[in-house]
Amino acid sequence: MAEPISLASGLLTLATFAFQSSITLYNTIQSFQNHPERVRSLAAELEALQGVLRTLNDTLSTTTDIDVSALTLPLLRCGKACGEFEEELRKCSSRSSSSRTSFRDWAKLKYMGDGIDDFRQLLAGYKSTISIALTDANLRKSSVTAESLQGYKRLIKTATDDLEAHLGSIDEKLETIFARTATESETAELRHMQEDRLSTQQCLQICAQLSDHISQIQLRPTQRSRGSSAESAGVPERIAGEAMQDCKTRLNQATERLEGYMHDVIDRMMTQSKASMAEGEFANLERLREEWSTARQCMDICFNADYNLKKNISIIDNQAIGDETVQFLVSTSEKTIHGKNRGDGFRIRQVGGHLSDESLQQMSRDIAVISSVRSEVLSQEGDTPPGTEDAVGDADRSDFQQRHGRGMKLASKSDLGAGLRTV
Repeated sequence: MAEPISLASGLLTLATFAFQSSITLYNTIQSFQNHPERVRSLAAELEALQGVLRTLNDTLSTTTDIDVSALTLPLLRCGKACGEFEEELRKCSSRSSSSRTSFRDWAKLKYMGDGIDDFRQLLAGYKSTISIALTDANLRKSSVTAESLQGYKRLIKTATDDLEAHLGSIDEKLETIFARTATESETAELRHMQEDRLSTQQCLQICAQLSDHISQIQLRPTQRSRGSSAESAGVPERIAGEAMQDCKTRLNQATERLEGYMHDVIDRMMTQSKASMAEGEFANLERLREEWSTARQCMDICFNADYNLKKNISIIDNQAIGDETVQFLVSTSEKTIHGKNRGDGFRIRQVGGHLSDESLQQMSRDIAVISSVRSEVLSQEGDTPPGTEDAVGDADRSDFQQRHGRGMKLASKSDLGAGLRTV
């Protein structure tokens, strides 16, 4: 690191810092000849991370109308983690009895008490978070398929689960360090702060569990909306859904306040513990504190991306089989629609686009009236759709149906006029 990098740096500077740090670490790893499977996996993860960071750099260099400022802390921590891991690698290789190019003691390499696999998962978390933030910023302006949106939803879910596990691991390490320090120092104030930290952590877990429970309730379709092809749900369901989403928003706000309080408690505990800790142990504690903050920020990015996806995007896939089918692919709000209307049958009607509630209801009534008039005309002329017998002879009927369908007889002008007057 030629110059110190801090949170005060610009976003493009931080993105460049993370990108260059990942390249330097990759080149250092490649400079050794021996690469066990876990090392090869780490190198592959670094390449994937570089691809995402390159995209972010290009976006920040050419675009000014997207907001990815939430990535400030994750980018800083990503760059520092790569630099710190490289430093540990160089130290470990210098102590090895093997030559530098044939370094074999990969299993001894540790970062924040963890091995290579854990560090690779750490990088994977940064990569996923950056991808989610970029997609979230560009989603409403880009043309994507329903399939890619489903993949995006799976990415958010996987990243959230991994971040929760990572936070749990960090909390266990912090608890171990602070519990030992509190016992050794015999300071009542430090023991009190440790209890305060554990209490705050428990409150954070309660908020997370309640938010997850609300999400599960929202995912269960009601009997009224199950199987519906239109985006608009019933009024009661909509009111309940808005209330639950408001509850999740309030829980998120409470979580932010608890996290801020947790930061303050950890800072005070670090100040109290510094005198009784070795320099290397305290440096590791500082890394854990920074990583805890970063993981929390990454989880906020995932939460906001999931909320924006549900709020702003409707994913609809209509598929109907049968005659006289009506399909709606309609948004009655400002949601962006990603979906398909697919039908297999005779005289399928399809409606798509953005409509007001009133327009959608009127269109539904109009289609119902037209269908009723059509059915009445056909019933007067017999159950079998007429017209095919008049259009072709018996010998050519099969060929006609294969090429053009079974056909129908057009209504007379008087019947059609009566139907239009009824509408």
